Amino acid sequence: MLPFPARRPIKAYAIVLMLLLAASTFASRPAHAASDLNLELAEMAKKIKLLLDQKGVDAIAVGDFTAPAKLAASAGPAIAKCLADELKTLGVTVKRRAELEVNGRYQDVDDKDTKLLAVQIKAHVVDHTGDEIMTLEPRAIFNITTIASLTGVTVAMPADGTDKERNEALADALDKPEVHLASTRISAAADSPYAVEIQVKSAEGYRPRAASKDDDGLAFLKILRSEIYAIKLINDSPYDAAVTVTIDGLNIFAFSDHKNYTHYIVPSKQALVVPGWHRTNQVSDSFQVTEYAKSAVAEALPSSTTVGTITASFAAAWAKDSVPPDDEAPGKKGGRNGNATGKGPPVDFKLVEVVRDIGRLRASVSVRYNKDEDPKDLPGGKP
Repeated sequence: MLPFPARRPIKAYAIVLMLLLAASTFASRPAHAASDLNLELAEMAKKIKLLLDQKGVDAIAVGDFTAPAKLAASAGPAIAKCLADELKTLGVTVKRRAELEVNGRYQDVDDKDTKLLAVQIKAHVVDHTGDEIMTLEPRAIFNITTIASLTGVTVAMPADGTDKERNEALADALDKPEVHLASTRISAAADSPYAVEIQVKSAEGYRPRAASKDDDGLAFLKILRSEIYAIKLINDSPYDAAVTVTIDGLNIFAFSDHKNYTHYIVPSKQALVVPGWHRTNQVSDSFQVTEYAKSAVAEALPSSTTVGTITASFAAAWAKDSVPPDDEAPGKKGGRNGNATGKGPPVDFKLVEVVRDIGRLRASVSVRYNKDEDPKDLPGGKP
């Protein structure tokens, strides 16, 4: 069966989507609006634009955004890319060599007003000598799925839990990382129905590669330079799953012709192997580990991190206007609730669109790469 992407409800698509659903199984789903990261960085971009106008400058470089060492996070380039996109929307030229540069830092914080965990993004503008010109007002990200993508956290979340209970689970996972490894399967807990498996291409085909756990409880695996890999998304739950996949903080739809796509829909009790960065509904660019200068992250913006992070965030999904899962909290749909990965050769990966409502985050699974011993020799398998 063909995999396929989900789309926000539009009456003109109703009949077509019903016909496609009868013949298709998997999906990707576009966002209903600009992401929370875009919204926050759009405000930051406005302040930068005002400064540039005051100085009579029309260009700026967007530098690196770093995280505390304890997070072992690699999402800085995704933040920088998002900020650069928002600046370009305002008519600002973004280039590597400019008189001014904006760079910054991101980290997990406890918000004083809401008492909820957030990712705070700080930034400042410097001149060519490194002297600070302006400190920008920090921005905060509260969406749990976005927090998971930025921090690379692995966590199982109670879908019917209160915001306080879910916040505590997230905070505990960041402070004391835990991951469950079963052969090549990586999950947040032994009883979690959601998992990922990394499959690396060899002469004999794609082979699953096992991860190992470091002393801090993080999952790591070895992917060599120029190796091509795929990500297997496993949904053993009784509900369809909407899965957000990011690599180094970049959504795998970041380079897609369909700019609104954000999720893949994996049916209940099934798995979907995602072979690469989505380009169109017919073709994807395979995931490939390369030097940063040739990577998709570098294509967005450079990064100084030496750790790469693959994150899959799972939420329940159901057909528009149908009954959500019994354990989905009422009114809580969506809401808060080294090397790099580069574009490789095109792969055949055909998709069509469907409509789905998306619930709260139920699990996030992250694996870091190129911080492990030699890859383990495991039986082969097809992606």
